[in-house]
Amino acid sequence: MLKLSRTRRLGLLVALGAVLLVAACSEAEPSTQAAEPTRAELAAAIQEHAGLISQFDQVRAILVARGGRTVYKEYFGADPDAYWGLQSVTKSIVSTLVGIALDEGLIVGVDATLAELLPDDVGVMSRAVRTTTLRQLLTMSAGFPAGMAATGPEFTHEKHWVRAILAHPESPPGQEFVYSNGTSHLLAAIVEEATGMSILAFARSRLFGPLGIESTPALQPVVTTIEALKALDEADFAWPVDPQGTGTGWFGLRLRPEDLLKIGQLFLDDGRWEGRQVVSTQWVADATTQQDKVDSSGLGYGYQWWTGDLDGETSYQAIGFGGELIVVVPSRDLVVVTATELRQADVNSRGIDDDVLLAIIEDAVVSQFGSA
Repeated sequence: MLKLSRTRRLGLLVALGAVLLVAACSEAEPSTQAAEPTRAELAAAIQEHAGLISQFDQVRAILVARGGRTVYKEYFGADPDAYWGLQSVTKSIVSTLVGIALDEGLIVGVDATLAELLPDDVGVMSRAVRTTTLRQLLTMSAGFPAGMAATGPEFTHEKHWVRAILAHPESPPGQEFVYSNGTSHLLAAIVEEATGMSILAFARSRLFGPLGIESTPALQPVVTTIEALKALDEADFAWPVDPQGTGTGWFGLRLRPEDLLKIGQLFLDDGRWEGRQVVSTQWVADATTQQDKVDSSGLGYGYQWWTGDLDGETSYQAIGFGGELIVVVPSRDLVVVTATELRQADVNSRGIDDDVLLAIIEDAVVSQFGSA
């Protein structure tokens, strides 16, 4: 889903009655003068905003870390150990695994072409697709279609998902930003080709293991039936696969909110975790810096991470449909994570609009913290 500009996100809150909060806040001192709110103050601010949003009853967790220390943690009718579907946050984690593979020299560089990265599939590629680069895939400028059909991305109705994506580009590479699920699935296939491992095995070895993220046992269904989607909704850790066994690159990973907080903290700390460089500082910088301009508002896209200011500060976010968020604000040493109720097998389950939730997080959480 193409994200709204920050101006339009705030407009959504105004439309829902947040103008009352703006008026109330206008009498307070600027937020930068308060280094850190208390837990009770954060809880009150979140609940005040929540009272204006009918969808807020779909929120299941909000976690806030400042300086590597969890300062706010609230689960709304949910078990802290429950796993939640990440939706497109999966894209940002797949991108991280691409970065680790590059760090290790398993991928030669971001200018490597699809012909080089997926040599077994060259036969279905057009000349333009063969020359499409990894950088273009990472920045959603590779020319592949969005894949946003109500019944799932179009390529999931084919026998071979990767080849179906490669065989049906929508436009020449490098021309425009198109938020594309198929593009992200190609990234997962590239990781598996480069490492000679399943993306889950590589993640366990290089990312989940070092961060202490529990990933066993793992449900890995081929998500082409309602029954498979129902099983996914009920699973703990899971990472679905395509009919060829490639892990889904655009959705489907299931983690706990605490796990997402670790991912955000890893990026805030320039790729280091407990003294170990898990992913290079250079990759973190490149992945979370605007590489592609999305619209005139300043909203941008890095390497499968969204970029844009929050409360006037540089920020980047992993955003999943329905309100799955990892929000990082480096200048305030801040990581915010949310999880919501959204069930894949239920077309009426929509979670909370992620733009609205991000606006709440901006106003009720980010604005409460001064510079670190």
